[in-house]
Amino acid sequence: MTLQQLKYVIEVARCRSISQAAQNLFISQPSLSNALKELEKEMGITIFSRTNKGIIITTEGSEFLGYARQVVEQAELLEIAIPIHNQSSSISLCLPSTMHLQ
Repeated sequence: MTLQQLKYVIEVARCRSISQAAQNLFISQPSLSNALKELEKEMGITIFSRTNKGIIITTEGSEFLGYARQVVEQAELLEIAIPIHNQSSSISLCLPSTMHLQ
């Protein structure tokens, strides 16, 4: 799971459309769909139910989305709190490989 994938989930949920989210994120729709499917497979949950009228956030997806928003917000706070002095520096974010949603 990457921070970028979490940002993708948040944008898709906000737009309620994978196509619109892809446009907003400046990536192709197939790339976004693949990133979402990979994340769902890795987490072992279905975040979005896909329909011909768009997407619906599943119950598991809604819970996941809450955690995703918290992680992204905390990462943004980290970037503000810890000034990066040169362009080659980076912050690594380690997340558990499995997350149990109930």
